[in-house]
Amino acid sequence: MNARILLRCFCLIGWLGGLLLLGPPGCSDSDPAGTQGGGGDVTWETHRSDLPRDLAPDVSDDDLATLVQGNQAFTLALYEQLRAGSGNNLLFSPLSIRMAFAMVYAGARGRTDTQITQAMHYLLSQTRLHPAYNALDLELARRNLPPGDQGEDPVELYLANAFWGRTGLSWRQGYLDLLAVHYGSEIQSLDFAADPDAARQIINGWVEDHTRQRIQDLLPPGSVSTATAAVLSNAAYFKAPWDHRFDEAFTSSGDFHLLEGSTASVPLMHQGSQQLYAEGPDYQALEMSFRGYELAMLFLLPRPGRFAAFEAGLSEARLAEIVADLSLASVEVTLPRFSFSSTFLLNDPLRTLGMVVPFTGAADLSGMLDAGPRLFISKALHKTFIDLKELGVEAAAATAIVIEIVGVLPEATFTADRPFLFLIRDRTTGTILFFGRVLNPA
Repeated sequence: MNARILLRCFCLIGWLGGLLLLGPPGCSDSDPAGTQGGGGDVTWETHRSDLPRDLAPDVSDDDLATLVQGNQAFTLALYEQLRAGSGNNLLFSPLSIRMAFAMVYAGARGRTDTQITQAMHYLLSQTRLHPAYNALDLELARRNLPPGDQGEDPVELYLANAFWGRTGLSWRQGYLDLLAVHYGSEIQSLDFAADPDAARQIINGWVEDHTRQRIQDLLPPGSVSTATAAVLSNAAYFKAPWDHRFDEAFTSSGDFHLLEGSTASVPLMHQGSQQLYAEGPDYQALEMSFRGYELAMLFLLPRPGRFAAFEAGLSEARLAEIVADLSLASVEVTLPRFSFSSTFLLNDPLRTLGMVVPFTGAADLSGMLDAGPRLFISKALHKTFIDLKELGVEAAAATAIVIEIVGVLPEATFTADRPFLFLIRDRTTGTILFFGRVLNPA
């Protein structure tokens, strides 16, 4: 499979959330390239590398294809973890997650480097991976289209990266240069020690500005502390009209058949059009193009009663086979209109995929700093949004990786001036010896 086909598969599967699981139906304009947002009157200091962004990276088709291949492998591996035990709608962006971690990876050494490589399915060396991400980012930027002559809506596809570093730490110049050259990211210096919550709001504001307000509160209260050394963030935004839109006049309520056998009444959109289509004994597949034809959405519809088996058996090879079987057909299409969001703390899923050391005090992120404290990953947060309707699709994603200083304890205030519960327990066995409450200590 050549690089162009692989890139197309990447856009189908990687950008619109990797894989989209529709369980019971549910739903939980400014330029995304804006700057400051959130955080009230608090501002930050920007440190720029002397090196400009490389707008023409020397990347081979083979390296680009290998990058995309790793993305597909990571997509299915992480999906296996996220779907376990979940009966809800689910959406994630492997592109956003892997790109954010690539910026961490640039500063990783030793076992930290090895385990990030394994979990993220980075199949290229450090020296080739970062230029490949730059090339992919620049390639995807070409998918943007202005409004059409016939009044068609624009196609918008944006990626943005940011490194939020603790004031006073000595970041390696080589690391700053790499972020600037390949990820277009500057160092935004924040005083996490003095006011971590204000810093959190600044980062959340940046994410909101770069996702058209679709991703709110990526960093929840308490996720940034006085021990925070850095936060690496990626934001992704997509909005495009269908090449062949659904007529709202043909949308009507209908039954969506849930896995447990019941039905839910949902708005169902209808159209007859020529689309790419494939089918097999256990599935139907439909690929619908967006305006410009370079981006599309692939729907995988297991046969009745075959969802669990099809989902469990979906591999890279099977997915490639389905995509290869797509061919033009006249299709009567019925799709539900839906909108929902997903939120994940990725620590445990990534540990299961082999990324253990980076989340401990044994992590080696010494490639980030000239000198100073040891660093480790304390949290990896990911949030997504999708809205599919008659005119097209809007989707957004953001990832934040919180880096903390080993051995620095977060500061807190605990004032028990109101009713509280208490227990006396044995830490070794976990046995609770006493459990009680205090409503009035007087």
